[in-house]
Amino acid sequence: MKKFVLDTGILLHYIRESPLSHEIEKTHQLMSQDSIPIIPVVVLGEMEGFMQRHSWGEKKITNLKKLLKKMPVIDIHGKDETLLKTYATLRNYSKNALPGKKLGKSIGIGQNDIWIASIAKVSGAELITTDSDFDHLNGEWLTVHKF
Repeated sequence: MKKFVLDTGILLHYIRESPLSHEIEKTHQLMSQDSIPIIPVVVLGEMEGFMQRHSWGEKKITNLKKLLKKMPVIDIHGKDETLLKTYATLRNYSKNALPGKKLGKSIGIGQNDIWIASIAKVSGAELITTDSDFDHLNGEWLTVHKF
């Protein structure tokens, strides 16, 4: 069974049932029984902000709720030492400040994106995104599929 962490942009495409969501589904079959699509709790926070800014109607909110019934939401716990250490490592790597493993330059990546990448790394999942923010982590720390 394959696990995938979904970034906010991907979740938005699935809610909108956009052509990109159909392409992703054709490629990775996220909604099949052989896949586990995972939503980090920070993605839900970003979604709430998006919903407020864009005054979402009932149809999109209903689509979001339907999707979330099919996907586990992973929380950030202060007791999950592996997750916390992974976050610190990926943040320091992105800031070109990881002892013994320099990136060569600092990358501007938001803290939510580092949490999303950390959850993917710790859960052994591949990350699906529309953003370039994760490019420097692809292959080095986790597998990133950018659409």
